[in-house]
Amino acid sequence: MYENERQNGENGILISDNFLSSTIAAVRNVIPRNEHILAALKGTFKEYLICTDKSVHIIKKGFMTGHTFGNGDFKMPYANVTNAEVDFHVLSGYFELSSGGLQNKRYNFWSNDAEDDPCKQPNVISLNSSAEAALFRKAADFIMEKAAEAKQPQVVYEQQPENAFSAADEIRKYKELLDMGAITQEEFEAKKEQLLNL
Repeated sequence: MYENERQNGENGILISDNFLSSTIAAVRNVIPRNEHILAALKGTFKEYLICTDKSVHIIKKGFMTGHTFGNGDFKMPYANVTNAEVDFHVLSGYFELSSGGLQNKRYNFWSNDAEDDPCKQPNVISLNSSAEAALFRKAADFIMEKAAEAKQPQVVYEQQPENAFSAADEIRKYKELLDMGAITQEEFEAKKEQLLNL
């Protein structure tokens, strides 16, 4: 376990220590009340990755992210996630969340162009240390696991009530009675006709 991470709850999801409680309170106002935070990480600037039980949020605040007033909240349901990756080099890098329709491109932490700057992109978080990159790699793995779960077909089993009536089962019972000689062929045929017409 890294020095700047701690376990959160029973499922062992990580919250970085530099994600202060005051920041959690500020971000909590952005996250819908019906979503439970499972993981929370802070990027280089006021950039936050929040994984809830329903979706992934990238929240951006402050001048460096282009949100001097207010904030940006990029929200993506797990079922829409196609990739979560960390691209980190010697001194800098970024975390990027992708889905169908989002154009992936290479960003440069040192760029003066807003188009190439990761902190200005809604689906990207800038990173400036290998410790941050390691935490975000764990988060990327977690997000991809949740995305795979969300894409699994949901099997719905139709549960019949305990007193559910099955004509085939009843006919089978009467056939056994006929074979044992407990009822006549005419009685079996009459009961079978009755059961099939229900």
